[in-house]
Amino acid sequence: MQTGSQALSGLRRLSSIATKSEPFSVYIHWPYCSSKCTYCNFNKYVDPLVDHERMQASLLRELKTELKHWNLDQRSRPIRSIYFGGGTPSLAKPAMFQSILETLDDMCNMSQDTEITMEVNPSSTTSVETLKALREIGINRYSLGVQSFQAHILKELGRDHTPSSALRSLRDARAVWPGRVSMDLIMGHAGQTLSDWIKELRFTLDVVDDHLSLYHLTVERGTALHRDVAQGKILLPDHELASDMYDAMIEITEDVGFEHYEVSNFARNRAYSLHNSGHWLGIDYLGIGPGAHGRVRDPITGDLFRTFNIRDPAGWMRQCTEQGTGCRRRVAIEPDEFKQELIVLGMRTSRGIELSRFYQLTGQDLMKYLNKEATESCLSAGLLRVTPAKVYPTERGMAVADELVARLLP
Repeated sequence: MQTGSQALSGLRRLSSIATKSEPFSVYIHWPYCSSKCTYCNFNKYVDPLVDHERMQASLLRELKTELKHWNLDQRSRPIRSIYFGGGTPSLAKPAMFQSILETLDDMCNMSQDTEITMEVNPSSTTSVETLKALREIGINRYSLGVQSFQAHILKELGRDHTPSSALRSLRDARAVWPGRVSMDLIMGHAGQTLSDWIKELRFTLDVVDDHLSLYHLTVERGTALHRDVAQGKILLPDHELASDMYDAMIEITEDVGFEHYEVSNFARNRAYSLHNSGHWLGIDYLGIGPGAHGRVRDPITGDLFRTFNIRDPAGWMRQCTEQGTGCRRRVAIEPDEFKQELIVLGMRTSRGIELSRFYQLTGQDLMKYLNKEATESCLSAGLLRVTPAKVYPTERGMAVADELVARLLP
């Protein structure tokens, strides 16, 4: 009879073998912004005196250290995606992107298929010539944080761009990266009616490229928005109105050919985000930069780790100089924790969870792991579908993904 430790050892060997040639992703965090939005709780800082040279050197030093630490510099594992997030990465100098991409190309297995995304705010974009220069460096996907085309909403959110500058940025980006431009839009603002939302969404769908991320405004602790809501200065749409907005979003995007492939993400012409979908599929990703985190499997033991970097840029750069990395913690992910993470993320996607993929990563039969009674109940309720190859949520199931997951987990 196989003991628990023997089973775990077998799972680690299985995972290690599966990982040896599997793609991985890299996330690079640029922590600086020109201003701070009222709703944002990301790790970002407003600093007019950014030491670009030191930041670039620290990013490169940490990148090289972490690639070597996890044996990701062996060229056996191709890079699926590289994502420059923030903060506002477009405030960085082009030389930073070039040096990072050259380092990854030198040390790793990059190809024409590697997706390389840069997050951008409309206020930080300049000219078509600059965008073309970024394309020549290697950026091949552009994610534009528009959030709204309404001036009063942009002011409420603390955004530092205008509707006209957002439209210009979107137009210029589509000229340089046709079919490769994503944009973000937020619904559920103070005073926003269903009619207001439908009007803005229809306008957006007339000008957007092939990828759109649609989010409901979330009140995060520690933000100016949280303070104003708590003090009663701002009243956001109630649950019924928010639900109506969501339903309208699903219907209208489908009418114009967008596929709802994740709770907040829509694509046409199969222009899915490879980077985000990699997280949902359980693919390893390396987190580089202040406050970045990652999920990486040890190539020898097969153990999976979550990594956390120092948040403060000054402290992070100091440790990079002294130790080669700004990582403050590496925490082992327990097998059950990872299984639940795959289910949580998978039930947010129209693709769901492939049974073979779940077994490959966990050594567990998904159908035996899920709560059997809850699975049957969700099937009967039309929230879930099961085929010989996968388990996936229906459109109704994706609308209540959190509730669905809570019921399915053992």
